[in-house]
Amino acid sequence: MPAKTRQAVTVIKRGGDHLLSLIEGTLDLAQIEGGKLKLDVKPVHWLDTLDEIRNLFALQTAEKGLSFHFDAPANLPPLVRADVKRLRQVLINLLGNAVKFTSQGSVTFRVRHAREMASFEIIDTGPGMSEAVVQKVFEPFERGGSSAGTTGAGLGLTIAKMLVDLMGGELTVSTQLGRARILRRVCFCLR
Repeated sequence: MPAKTRQAVTVIKRGGDHLLSLIEGTLDLAQIEGGKLKLDVKPVHWLDTLDEIRNLFALQTAEKGLSFHFDAPANLPPLVRADVKRLRQVLINLLGNAVKFTSQGSVTFRVRHAREMASFEIIDTGPGMSEAVVQKVFEPFERGGSSAGTTGAGLGLTIAKMLVDLMGGELTVSTQLGRARILRRVCFCLR
């Protein structure tokens, strides 16, 4: 395929992927807001799921020249009850944002589990956000401040927050502009 044609196909594919993410995000939002989204909670091989996510982001951070740290205790339960699709969706979104907005340094994925409560922390060395941006970051179509050179519809954090709320959990962001450290903490029950 000639280079010019390949470039055109790449642009079309990128545009199609963006439209698909908008449609899927809008459908997820509508289902959650309409009370139509039901969690599919069942036994999950949790360690396998965490390994998949860890391996995915170890590759992404390496490609970008970032360090990736996975911090989890050895005594995590091998099986938990959860909606694995939605759990993966939340974690992939949060880790994806950490990688996307970090140009140098590292991304850390920390997992804890105690008394049927899971806690996930994503810490990155990105540029941080102002308080004004933090106040709006979970609103639909907000893109967390500096969106230059980044892609996305601005629905990922909105959907992640709504899913965590639906799972009975809490999603918080702690950051300061220029402090090069963002902590996204997700806590919810995994039986």
